[in-house]
Amino acid sequence: MRIIYLDEPTYFPEPWRRRFERLGELEVFTDRPDAGTAVDRLSASDIAIVEWTHLPAGVFERVRRLRHLALVTTGYDFVDLDAARSAGIAVSHCPAYAAQATAEHVFALLLAVTRRLRAADEAVRAGAGHLYPPFLGMELAGRTLGLIGKGRIARSVARIADGFGMTVLSTDSVGQPVSLTEVLRRSDVVSVHVPFGPATRHLLDAGRLALLRDEAILINTCRGGIIDQAALARMLADGRLAGAGLDDLSAEAADDIRGLDNVVLSPGTAWYTGTAREANLVELHDNLTSYLDGRPINILN
Repeated sequence: MRIIYLDEPTYFPEPWRRRFERLGELEVFTDRPDAGTAVDRLSASDIAIVEWTHLPAGVFERVRRLRHLALVTTGYDFVDLDAARSAGIAVSHCPAYAAQATAEHVFALLLAVTRRLRAADEAVRAGAGHLYPPFLGMELAGRTLGLIGKGRIARSVARIADGFGMTVLSTDSVGQPVSLTEVLRRSDVVSVHVPFGPATRHLLDAGRLALLRDEAILINTCRGGIIDQAALARMLADGRLAGAGLDDLSAEAADDIRGLDNVVLSPGTAWYTGTAREANLVELHDNLTSYLDGRPINILN
């Protein structure tokens, strides 16, 4: 059984590498291969662990031998699942490891926006002290949080929101279930928790963003493409939205977003805690051992 780690691991320490070596003949690559190199590596393997590499339909049409693709990530928008299925390749992902870490990051972004922590930090570093008027904050208690999506992260966000004394609305059954339109119209804070794909690209387009209250705050710890960023940038710049906390940016209007002082950004690190990265490898290892035992789990296709 030949297993490869196709591309540069974010975290794969030696003790974990030894555990994975017990599952089969393991080779770990530390680059990010182009499509041709990826095809060559995948075709010489039975199982491939993948973290970064974009795998469109054309790759699967050329791959031989491979039977299982184990994604390190929760998201799977970079893999053509239908093409993998047609090629007889099962694709698994890791949906659970970062739920708590990401949920906590939602509130890190939210509090940074509501308390203007970026500007406050800069003011103190410039010598200010007991400077009040620019930093009037918004308390979360009594506010309404709207969740778009469902699943582990949304449920974790709802639990934390309860601790803050917030009312939770949801497009699913996590909180009070209401329509997407109602979530956008009624919420003081909206947090997005849906996978990115053709069906969710620009889910929050200009029309839906316009339903938000002027004083609302939008938090997104999913892929940036779920939001029409050009429309979001215009609303934030015009005062039609109080602020946003974003953990990922798509290419469109990215510079416009970066130039706004009512936005707090993080570089895709919502999941990245010491606890989560260990849990990630536990989940990945479980996915592989379950597949090898003939009882595959967390299969996407």
